[in-house]
Amino acid sequence: MWEQVELKQILLLTDGCSNLGGNPVEVAKAASHAGIAVNVIGILDGGSLGEKGRNEVQAIAAAGNGMSQFVETKHLGQTMQMLTRHTMQATLQQAMKKELKSMIGRDMEQLPPERRIDLLHMIDRAGELSALRLVLLIDVSASMRDKLPHVREAIRELEISLEARKGEHKIAVITFPAGGQASKLLSHFCKNPGLSELGSGLSVGGSTPTGPALYDAIRLLQNGEGASDVAASSYVV
Repeated sequence: MWEQVELKQILLLTDGCSNLGGNPVEVAKAASHAGIAVNVIGILDGGSLGEKGRNEVQAIAAAGNGMSQFVETKHLGQTMQMLTRHTMQATLQQAMKKELKSMIGRDMEQLPPERRIDLLHMIDRAGELSALRLVLLIDVSASMRDKLPHVREAIRELEISLEARKGEHKIAVITFPAGGQASKLLSHFCKNPGLSELGSGLSVGGSTPTGPALYDAIRLLQNGEGASDVAASSYVV
């Protein structure tokens, strides 16, 4: 049963604010309505995102029904794993609560304690067995230059963590900005994105069109269209 469940997530890695294109919070809200959770990691690396940057990171995750964290690069891999797994559990728990409500007209919190424990164990098992499609959306604007080697290492750690699950997983990688487009599809969905390709693709420069890049990630999850195939990558959402 749970092997047939497919969870969809976007994990945004950034160290600053969107400064071009539409409102990323509104795009994250659209992702949530489409059944896609949006997690956001604000990378500090000894610095600060500032109040505006922190507020945007938190607002995107909240609108996307996901989680947000602010971390130094040395903790990036661990944080990526934690957010991915915790959001899977939260998504499954929400789905189970909705199913319970429709079947028996009661919330999980209204069940006897032993029954709630059984359901939580079932959710844990589901998290290990369900399929996952994950888009890593990586900010490669100029301020990310020194952080990108840590991003590559964190992706390796995430791959190892997901390999330990029984459920199938596929990861795609989108970087932004990308010249005249909002984003670039660096690696389509596969089990282990090639890190040599990632290394050549993580070049830096340009502005930070987070909203349009998020839109491209949604399109990829919904339709399998690569960022380079999406006409909306014109910084307008």
